[in-house]
Amino acid sequence: MHVMLIGSTFSAALPWIVVIVAWLAFIAAWWLIVVPWLRCKGTCKAGLGACWRLSAAWIGWRQSLVVQGRQHIATAMAEGSVIVIANHTGAVDPLLVQAAMPRPVRWMMARDMMSRGFDDVWSMLQVIPVERSGSDPRSMRAALRVLKNGEVLGVFPEGRITRPPETIRPFLDGVGLLAVRSSACVLPCWISGTPDVDGMAGSILGRSRSQIMFLEPVTYDRSWTPSDVTADLRRRITQASGWPVNTASMPLMLGAAD
Repeated sequence: MHVMLIGSTFSAALPWIVVIVAWLAFIAAWWLIVVPWLRCKGTCKAGLGACWRLSAAWIGWRQSLVVQGRQHIATAMAEGSVIVIANHTGAVDPLLVQAAMPRPVRWMMARDMMSRGFDDVWSMLQVIPVERSGSDPRSMRAALRVLKNGEVLGVFPEGRITRPPETIRPFLDGVGLLAVRSSACVLPCWISGTPDVDGMAGSILGRSRSQIMFLEPVTYDRSWTPSDVTADLRRRITQASGWPVNTASMPLMLGAAD
């Protein structure tokens, strides 16, 4: 009688036991497998890693991204701190570069482009805001701390999205100053084929056949002046792209004279 009662009780509890075991297995898998995977081997927080991987999947599908020069990425990543520089074709550019990178990139971004109401987003993405209206030593110090910590810093040295498209504008000397002061490895890349639109939504959501060509990484010592470094980096991207240089005046502040 007791055996039958125990058996009946066990049968009634079995579905709950299965649910509890399955739930515990899910939690264990989440913390032991999924979270470390999202944290990208401890290089970023899980939330940021999730955004990174979701955006990479989106970019691969929507933008049909083609990456060239992956061997140069591997070489640069082996150096520790890295400055990734690129020409600026649209709002989608940071997502394209990040999709190709094995480590998270801390981007420098113009403060006037950081839409209000998205402060939590910019904070999670660890964006370094830059004042384009004048000198900004605070952003420079923040960028140098990123490099001192062995992280990857992303910079668009043209200062804003280039118009007309498929031209190379002058580079701002700040990137040369960062390279000289930090002695970090600089990884230049050329972006092309992105949606030819001005709006952020159209650039990120639009379809295209985007391409990134990573060039040979380079390190500059203190014998270089910031302006010489800036000129050398611009020359490298100009040669890789084959696009014409454009030195005509172009306001850094969007809407100033667009």
